[in-house]
Amino acid sequence: MYKLLNASFSRLRKNKIFIGLVILTVIIAIFMLVSKYLDKIKYSAFGISSNTTDILFTNFINIIGFFSAIFTSLFVGTEYSDGTIRNKIIVGHSRKNIYLSNLIVSIVVGLILEFIYLIIIAIVAIPVFGKTQMDFSQFVFILLDMVMIVVSYSSIFNFIALTCSNITISTVSSLLLILIMFVVSSLLSPTANSTEYIQKIAGIDEQGNTKYEIVRNEEYPGKLKQTLCRTIVNLLPTGQAVQISGNKVEISEDYLKNIKVFSLYSLGVVIVISFIGIYLFNIKELK
Repeated sequence: MYKLLNASFSRLRKNKIFIGLVILTVIIAIFMLVSKYLDKIKYSAFGISSNTTDILFTNFINIIGFFSAIFTSLFVGTEYSDGTIRNKIIVGHSRKNIYLSNLIVSIVVGLILEFIYLIIIAIVAIPVFGKTQMDFSQFVFILLDMVMIVVSYSSIFNFIALTCSNITISTVSSLLLILIMFVVSSLLSPTANSTEYIQKIAGIDEQGNTKYEIVRNEEYPGKLKQTLCRTIVNLLPTGQAVQISGNKVEISEDYLKNIKVFSLYSLGVVIVISFIGIYLFNIKELK
């Protein structure tokens, strides 16, 4: 395993895809900072405050999946096209170790990109926009969740790349899959986050204040359907990413409850997909 990792990381230092993604990550971080700073200037006259640092801190998690899909598909796909994987097996490396070493490299690259972004945001955003409004426990949970989302993405795309030897098909499949996951997350999120009772305007009192009442939500799908949709959304890394990046100043109890279990969902996805991936890669006939 050590020799496999050493060879992969040596190759990584000269990999143009990796270098390109690092540069693109820096550009995205700068673009987001400039965009939020212009918004700050634009709305400062209205006295509008927001959790800008929190938003910047979590925004990149929606993009990292696409970077992971591109890197993993091309990095592993090149090993197939160059015959590197076949050579590794010939010299005695086990298929399980080859699978896991590629998974580790994919995870490390994803985390490097994520932390490059976070470091830039921390250096610039905190002095300009102020400290994060999350308390320490929320920060730790969200950071852990983002790490596990990267690991989950890597396990999914490593599975595709190593079970599909065609570099074009694996790349297109990975990018198409992440788009489908985003669509599914978006479609199921309203049902997953629906509540049985909602607050409704009941009128205006004598002092001119708006009165509210709690009424049953007619569109509530039922506990079973809601639980099923929420489980699917939480299992998808895209579903977790959207929820994390959508955090607001007023963080609900439901949100806090979710972020504490996101990592467990991701861990389950990683374990299941990796076991299936190793099995399929072991029986795969290499051409």
